[in-house]
Amino acid sequence: MTLKNIEGIKNIIFDLGNVVIDLDTEATKQDFKFLYGPDYKSVMADLKERNIFKKYETGSISTQTFLNELASYDENISFDEIKNAWNAMLLDIPEENYKILNKTKEKYRTFCLSNTNKLHIDFIYKQLKSTKGLSNLNGFFEKVYLSHEIGKRKPNEDIFKFVLDSNNLKAEETLFIDDTEKHLIGAEALGMKVLHMDEDMRLSDLFN
Repeated sequence: MTLKNIEGIKNIIFDLGNVVIDLDTEATKQDFKFLYGPDYKSVMADLKERNIFKKYETGSISTQTFLNELASYDENISFDEIKNAWNAMLLDIPEENYKILNKTKEKYRTFCLSNTNKLHIDFIYKQLKSTKGLSNLNGFFEKVYLSHEIGKRKPNEDIFKFVLDSNNLKAEETLFIDDTEKHLIGAEALGMKVLHMDEDMRLSDLFN
């Protein structure tokens, strides 16, 4: 499916990871496996059971608390090692994506909506500064919404309603693009149009 197959679109909401910026989640997984060794599975299971990742993603715990939690399983693991492993998944924004975003905002109202966290977004913005001389992604969208800043996360309906209501957007005129299929559920429930970007797709495939 491409954008040409979807009618009545006036607004587009883009996910960030694996839509705008390339990710390698396996890199973070492997780095944490190295740090925690044979305890890796039990550590990850415990962190997920206590919702540490979700809490950090919605800004309900600080970066320092997040680092303390991940370091608490092994006194030999440093905060820098955790940061490096956590950020290992973050790759580059393909050059073609900058051009697509700039071109798209000429025709549509465009927004970014991402489940992310302060460590990740700081890393992304640092890369953006060194490669493009830009402090953030604001110039590519009308508004950027980050889960840890607004205290809401996908796929919950409230995060989509928040974006729609904040910008007077009609759901039926709004397309949401995400690489995680389950994240589309909340948007669909509100009547938004959705497009799933699977792992073999690029942004250029949708806007050809």
